[in-house]
Amino acid sequence: MASQANDAVRRVAVVIEDTIHRYAVEGMLHSVPGLDTVRAGHDGSHRDGHPVDAVLAAAGDLAAEPVLGAVRAVCARGARLVLLVDGPEAAEVPRLGNCPVHGFLDWAELDPGTLADAVADVLAGKFAVSAGLARRLISRSAADGRPAPAAVPGALRGPAGVALTPRELQVLRLLAEGLSNKQVSRRLLISEHGVKRLVGNVLAKLNCPNRTLAVVRAMDDGLLAI
Repeated sequence: MASQANDAVRRVAVVIEDTIHRYAVEGMLHSVPGLDTVRAGHDGSHRDGHPVDAVLAAAGDLAAEPVLGAVRAVCARGARLVLLVDGPEAAEVPRLGNCPVHGFLDWAELDPGTLADAVADVLAGKFAVSAGLARRLISRSAADGRPAPAAVPGALRGPAGVALTPRELQVLRLLAEGLSNKQVSRRLLISEHGVKRLVGNVLAKLNCPNRTLAVVRAMDDGLLAI
């Protein structure tokens, strides 16, 4: 029984140079049931022989080659990478080689809940973007002069000819405002089940694993102007 319980624990490596920040992140992770933290060295090693499921790293630390090497080493063993960034500009990180990024979290909105959600998403094979960061990425795209969506009767055309119905576009705009399914349901006076179906349609048509990425992609493709 002990072995089975131990196997159920998901291990998260923390590669953060600042001691205070590292302890804060480790403390948040310790409050999440089913998660254990390990501290990876610059060679990617850690205190036990168990595999690491995810790695949390500060994007600002990646300019140091030892830190970059540690992140690459942990990722090479199959861990999924989440980067902690200081706003949208910091999301542009050094090339990580064969070490894809599976999520971005803004330090400014980091708390046990957002951290737990991000780790759960990446472990489930999804891409994680904290809501506030996604909204700022959208705003920055708008400031850069992204085109507003063209008026097309009945639907709007998205990437690769994807069409969103007017109702799906309504839901997408409300998701961009950060509304939950329940809040969208109240705003549009439809059932939560109907909202869930519409959100599912939007995610499928835009080929996105979650709503925050769907909003970012829609903005990049000119479907939304905020």
